[in-house]
Amino acid sequence: MLDSLDKKKNPFKVPENYFENFNAEIMSKLPEKQIQKRKIVPLWKKVVPWTAAAAVFCGVIFSTGILNKTTSDPVPVTSSALASSEEEDYYLFLEDEVVRSQYKEIMYNN
Repeated sequence: MLDSLDKKKNPFKVPENYFENFNAEIMSKLPEKQIQKRKIVPLWKKVVPWTAAAAVFCGVIFSTGILNKTTSDPVPVTSSALASSEEEDYYLFLEDEVVRSQYKEIMYNN
């Protein structure tokens, strides 16, 4: 069957003047190109998600700081415990002064 075809003759035919108006015909068949307007997004719409994320972050930091502070507060020191601590410090100071004065007397009297 393939042997019976003439190899020099082109089996395809194109109508006359087909390519002369080809570009104009294709362009007439295409729909008009519509120019799309750019969407204008206000700045506040761009900033709102970041602001919300920052608020959540600050809230978490603040709440953990408050919870940590309230749960780890030591037992309040009473005034009697504070007074006894101050008294003890004062007596230690006096003992040191007595030892120093005795040292001076021994050093300077001999």
